[in-house]
Amino acid sequence: MRETLLHVGPSGWGIPAAVFAQAGVTRLPPARRGDVARAVARGGEPGVMILCDGVFQVAPAVSHAELCEAIDAGWQVWGVSSLGAIRAWELRHEGMRGFGEVYEMFERFDDFTDDEMCLLHFPEPPWFPVSEALVNVRHALARWGAELGIPPASAAAAIAALGALWFGERTPTRLRDLLLADPAVPPANVDELLARLTRHRVKTSDLERLLAARPWRPSGARAGRP
Repeated sequence: MRETLLHVGPSGWGIPAAVFAQAGVTRLPPARRGDVARAVARGGEPGVMILCDGVFQVAPAVSHAELCEAIDAGWQVWGVSSLGAIRAWELRHEGMRGFGEVYEMFERFDDFTDDEMCLLHFPEPPWFPVSEALVNVRHALARWGAELGIPPASAAAAIAALGALWFGERTPTRLRDLLLADPAVPPANVDELLARLTRHRVKTSDLERLLAARPWRPSGARAGRP
C-alpha cells in the first residue's frame, strides 16, 4: 500500500488524532527545504505527498524544484490550506493538485497574497496558533459579516489594516478593535464573529475536508472541492 505523507502544523490544530488515523496519513512536521526530496530519495513505490504547512523564516521553505521532482518521480502531490495551497497554485500547471477554499481564493481575489497564510504558532507539537492568519479573517467576514451587521466597508477596512501589519500582530484583539472603530457595529456581534472564526478556521476546515474526501484514492476527485 502506498504511503501517504502529510506535512502539517498549526492548520491541524483542533483536529482529533482519530481523523488523521482514519484518513491513513502519516503526520510529519511543517515541511522544510529538502524534506520532500528526502522522501523521494528513499526510493520504493511513489506515494502521496500532502503539503499543508511549511516553514519559511526559521529555515528555507520547501522548494518548487523538489515538488516537481516528486511529481516527475510518480508521487501524487497535493497542496492545501497554507503553504500547500500556495505551492499548489504556483505549480498548478506542473502537476501539483490543489484542494479547498484557500486554494481557490488565489483565483477569486486580486488582492490575495501568500502573506495571508502567515501566523505565529508554537514551534513544536501541537503547533497551536498564537496569532490569526489573515485568510481565516477574510473567510469569516465574507461568510458571517453581513449576518452579524458588519458593513462591507468596515470588513474591507479591517482586512486592509491587518494586511498592513506584521503577521504576528494580527490577533483577535486587534481585529476586534478594528471592527469596533465603526460605532454602528455591536460589540456582541463582533464577539460572535470571533467565536465563529475560532471554531471554523478555513485553513483547518480545508484540511478536514481533504482528509474526509481522500481524493488521492483512485476513485477520488482529482482536484478542487469534494
